[in-house]
Amino acid sequence: MILNFLKKYWIAGVLGIIILVSFLLMFFSAKSDSVTNDEKVHITAGYLHVWKGNYLFNSEHPPLLNDLAGLFAKLARPNLPEKPLSSFNSGADQWELADLFFYNSGNNVDKIVFFARLPFIFLTLGLIYLVFLWAKTLFGAKAGLVAATLTAFSPNILAHGRLATTDIGVTFFFLLTCWLLRKYYLKSTWQNALWLSLGISFVLLAKFSGVIILPVIFLGLIFLWINKRPKLLLFLGQIFILIILPIMMIWALYIFSSRENLINSSALIMPFKQFVIGLKTIINHNSQGHLTYLNGKLSNQGWWYYFPLVLWYKMTLPELTLLSFSIATFFLIEKPRINSFDEFLIIFPPLLFLAVSMIGHIDIGIRHILVLLPFFYIFISYLVNNQDRSLKLILPILISAQVIICILAFPNYIAYFNQIAGGAKGGIKHLSDSNLDWDQNMKRFKKYVQENKIEKVYEDFYNGNSLTYYGINYDDVPKKPINGVVAISAQWLVVSRDRFDIGWVKKYPPDEIISNGIYIWRFDLKPVELR
Repeated sequence: MILNFLKKYWIAGVLGIIILVSFLLMFFSAKSDSVTNDEKVHITAGYLHVWKGNYLFNSEHPPLLNDLAGLFAKLARPNLPEKPLSSFNSGADQWELADLFFYNSGNNVDKIVFFARLPFIFLTLGLIYLVFLWAKTLFGAKAGLVAATLTAFSPNILAHGRLATTDIGVTFFFLLTCWLLRKYYLKSTWQNALWLSLGISFVLLAKFSGVIILPVIFLGLIFLWINKRPKLLLFLGQIFILIILPIMMIWALYIFSSRENLINSSALIMPFKQFVIGLKTIINHNSQGHLTYLNGKLSNQGWWYYFPLVLWYKMTLPELTLLSFSIATFFLIEKPRINSFDEFLIIFPPLLFLAVSMIGHIDIGIRHILVLLPFFYIFISYLVNNQDRSLKLILPILISAQVIICILAFPNYIAYFNQIAGGAKGGIKHLSDSNLDWDQNMKRFKKYVQENKIEKVYEDFYNGNSLTYYGINYDDVPKKPINGVVAISAQWLVVSRDRFDIGWVKKYPPDEIISNGIYIWRFDLKPVELR
C-alpha cells in the first residue's frame, strides 16, 4: 500500500521539496540583503498608489507590481514623510522621496522590505509550478521536474525573484499569458478567451516591456484561424473580449492607483493618458540610452550584443551546456514530438523578447531579459526523453550541478557569475549595476564595521542615507590620499562619478571585499605612504 502511494505521488512529493527548498533560499537570502536601489522607489510609489491614491511617482512603470509591493508594505505600518507630497517634482524627486520614506520617517527599513518582498517570492514559486506544468504537459512528468529544478535553482531567478521590483512579475505573467494562449488555441471557448484576456491585462500592467506579448498574441490568433477555421462571429466576439477587457483592466487599476490625482482630470481619459505617458517615458529613455558598463568599457547607447554576453556570463555552466545540447538535438538530431504551435510558443516569444532587447539601448542587467529563462528551461526539459545513453548519464549530473551551484552561491545571487566570467570575483571585470552591485550589501557592511570597531569610513556608495540609518559615521572619499578606512561600491568602481576622484584609491589592491559588492581599503592599518 505504501509503495503504491509512493509510486502515485512521488512526482508531487519531489516537486514539493523543490519548491520548499527554493522558497527557503529566497526567504533567507532576501532577509540578508538590504533594500536595493530600485526597490526603494518601487515600494514607496506602490505604497502611495494603494494607500493614498497618488500616482505622481514612478509613473514610468505600470502600477500592478508596485501596488503589490505597497499593499504588503502596509504590514510594517510605515510612516509617510512629513514633507508634503505636493512639494516634490513627480519624476526627478522620486529618489529623494524614497530616501525620506525609508530612512527619515522613523520607519523600520528591514521590516518594510521584508513584507514588500513576500508577494514576489510567491510569484516566483508560482513561476516554478507553471514551468513544471508546461514541461510536464509537453514532455512528461520527469521533464516537468527537470524544468522546475532548473527554475527553482537558477541563481538569476532567485536573485530577482525575491526583490520588490517589476522583473519577476513580468516574467511570470508573460509566461502565464503564453500558457493561456495555448489553452485558448486548443479549446477556443469563451471561458478560455476570458482567461487569456486577463493574462494579457496582467502582463501589460506589470511592466511596459510586457507589450512584447502583443505580437505573440496576434500571431497566435493568425495561427488559430489558419489551422482551425473557427466560426467567424464567435472568433470576432472572442477577439473583442481579448481587446476590451485589458483596456478595462488598465483603466480600473490606473483609476485606483491615481484616485487622488483625479481632481483636475477626466476619469475616463486620465488612466489611458497615464499609460501612454509611462510608455513614452520608457521609449524616450531607450532612445537617450543608459550609461552601461561591459568588459571594461562604458557606453550610453550600449551594444547590440550586450544581452547575449550577459547570458554567457550569468547563466550557470549546466544551463549553458543543457541549452546547447537541446538546440543541437532539436535542429540536428531528433525534434520533440509536439505540434507546431507548441514549438512556436516555446521558441518564438523568448527570441522576440531577446531581439527587441538587443536593439534597445537600456543595457542594465539580466533582469531585463529574465523572461527568457523559463522558456529555456521548458525547452531543455525535452532532453529527458532523448534515448542517447551518454545524454541520459550527463543530464542528471548537470541537473545536480545546477542545484549545488545555486546552494553554494547563497545568499549572493545578484552578484552571481559563472566560471566563464571568472566566477563571482571576476564579475566586476565584465558587468555592473543590477548584475553585480545594486546596494544590496549594506547590512553586511554594517556588520563588518561593527565587528572591526571602525569609527569612521570614507565612502563612495549609492548614497549615505543607509549608512546613517545603520549608525555608520561616514564622509565622502577625499580627492587626496587619507589614512582611514575607504569603502567603495563595486558599481562606482567601474562607473566613476564626477564628484568623486577615486583614482588614487584604485592604485592599491583592496584589503577586503564584501560579497563582491563592497571593496574596502584599510589605509588606517597600512598608511598610504607605507604601501
